[in-house]
Amino acid sequence: MLYLVKSRAGKLSTNKEQTTSVPITSFTPQGRKSIQEVICRELPLVIKVNSQEAATILCSPSDIEDLVFGFLYSEGFIESVEDIIDIDIDSAATAVSVKIAKPFEPKACLKPLIASGGSKGRSSQKKETEVVSGKLSVSTGQINILMSTFLSASTVYSATRGIHSAAIASPEKILIRRDDIGRHNALDKVFGSCLRNQIQTQNHLVIISGRISSEMLLKVAAHRSPILLTKAVPTDLGITLAHDLGITLVRCSHNLNITAYCHDWRITD
Repeated sequence: MLYLVKSRAGKLSTNKEQTTSVPITSFTPQGRKSIQEVICRELPLVIKVNSQEAATILCSPSDIEDLVFGFLYSEGFIESVEDIIDIDIDSAATAVSVKIAKPFEPKACLKPLIASGGSKGRSSQKKETEVVSGKLSVSTGQINILMSTFLSASTVYSATRGIHSAAIASPEKILIRRDDIGRHNALDKVFGSCLRNQIQTQNHLVIISGRISSEMLLKVAAHRSPILLTKAVPTDLGITLAHDLGITLVRCSHNLNITAYCHDWRITD
């Protein structure tokens, strides 16, 4: 790696506790009860590029470095790991200062505050995206195994039912998985990890827990991943965009029924 990662606490780790507990009042047929409930934490992450504020992302306090890499790539500020010279993460993992090789234009940031659910940033405004033509294929049996593993792997989701997940996988196994309160953030974390670890995304498929938006499809297409698995029913616009982008869009439900919405030639029986 050519870039330097540091933090004001002197540690490279940026993972904080993703959950906390709060006192609540539970009402059941048996009556009222005061208990503690485990919920997800949400923190604002300020990203500065070349000493100028680029965005504030509302996110889970975990895998911050991956999130920053994925976000900067998705927004077009970097094209590879080599474009990043230095990353400085503060001790609370709420601010990141990034130095990149090329000039940074603050006016390019259309919406400085980015909610956990995503926003209309630069990645959503790309008019032309190359059609994904990868020949990767996956069997229905492999899809069932991957989705079953994916849905059972998140301890944070099991504890809170309030987290989104994304993963990059080969047909045989999940390689990288990331969680976040925002589905866009989870996807950026996965792609950021792929960039940092030099994983060729065009040879792998993507798995997402939440609904597929047009911006997420554009992110998948930008990384040339040919197959996208989800447990959620897509919208008509999502299906149309996946078809136009050349992405095989597949839903695998909790009972492991498989539905291919477009480009089903990549799915084998």
